[in-house]
Amino acid sequence: MTQNPHSELLRKIPMLAGLPPWQIDVVADAVEPIVLEKGRTLVERGTDDGYTYFLTEGQVSLEPADGDCKTIDIGGESARTPVANLRPRILSVRALSYVRGIRLPDIVLSAAGCSGSTHDDDFRVESQEEEERRRIESKLRFQLYRDLKSDQAILPSLPDLALRIRRAIDDSKSTAREVANLIETDPAITAKLLKVSNSAFYAGLNAIETPAGAVVRLGMQTTRKLVMSFALKEVFRSKDPMVQKRMHVLWKHSAQIAALCFVLAGEVKGIEPEEALLVGLVHDIGAIAILNYIERYPELAVDEDSLEQSISDMRGELGAMILREWKFSPVVIAAARDAENWLRMHQGPADFTDLLIVAQVHERLRKQNTKGLPAMDRISAFKRVLGADATPEKSVEIMHAAKARIDEMRSMLRN
Repeated sequence: MTQNPHSELLRKIPMLAGLPPWQIDVVADAVEPIVLEKGRTLVERGTDDGYTYFLTEGQVSLEPADGDCKTIDIGGESARTPVANLRPRILSVRALSYVRGIRLPDIVLSAAGCSGSTHDDDFRVESQEEEERRRIESKLRFQLYRDLKSDQAILPSLPDLALRIRRAIDDSKSTAREVANLIETDPAITAKLLKVSNSAFYAGLNAIETPAGAVVRLGMQTTRKLVMSFALKEVFRSKDPMVQKRMHVLWKHSAQIAALCFVLAGEVKGIEPEEALLVGLVHDIGAIAILNYIERYPELAVDEDSLEQSISDMRGELGAMILREWKFSPVVIAAARDAENWLRMHQGPADFTDLLIVAQVHERLRKQNTKGLPAMDRISAFKRVLGADATPEKSVEIMHAAKARIDEMRSMLRN
């Protein structure tokens, strides 16, 4: 068997060096060569295309938002580490000369256990059972990647109504009446939109009685996000009774987290509540892909704890992959990927991922499920979301005061 010519290059990359030969060969098959001429842009700041980049030759400019650019001559260590790998990307990368390199799909690196993130539990000794489970998880991820490349992946699809309304609102010529006509084709979503437009969240002086009136009150973009949120319930369905039972639990959890995110957004300047709602609803979307494939990998479902651990291990990158296919924004994709990265650090104000982390910790505490959670003072998202004086007590007080609003939004999503 002829060795892939990229295999030797991959073995020189520290994050891949420890992989067994069969995994190196699979990763090598996914390598996409890169050639850039001077002046071309490799990645744009604020994007997330689902690839990790390694450069091997040339000179590039790393360009942050503040304009303080840095020039890098590719070679030595710089050729062995990924470039501009935080997501969404905080740097643009522009070629200052002829540049060569490779890129790898994130899902492939995740399958090989090389996501590039470091967590405390990466260094613990695993039992033989845990090693076997991770091996099977790796096979599932590789299978998903191959199926995706050949358009055979068993992935959820966005509901048709949500797609049609998204397209209509993206068309600047669409009127509130035209968007309302689409909404009226689904009585359940129509009822929810009328209910939310008359709720304490958006209510005006007069009651709204028509979808067109609701669109006018809410505005096009808010309507789009709310309809998307209401339509997502259809994604959490399966013909298999056992899988459907698990999907129902997943939807209830997602609706609860979405309601928490929606209300918490009111505590953070610059965070849009409707976008936060979507972040909460789709943060576990990767679990749906795992459940859809579970018949092919029954070893992962030998018991409830084993299945939950596999979902926890894999849903982040799988969720990011699905949301990228659905054309969600980079901030939503990043939140799904890092939903349980409790020790996540970043510069600047709170973002959607911070909000999601705080919402999930709240729900864990409410259910007295603190397994895997670090000490609260180590979860920096709390201070970014609730301020420098944030404490678990202050956080609980805020949620207690907002209980009625949380219950109202959760009810609208679930029913």
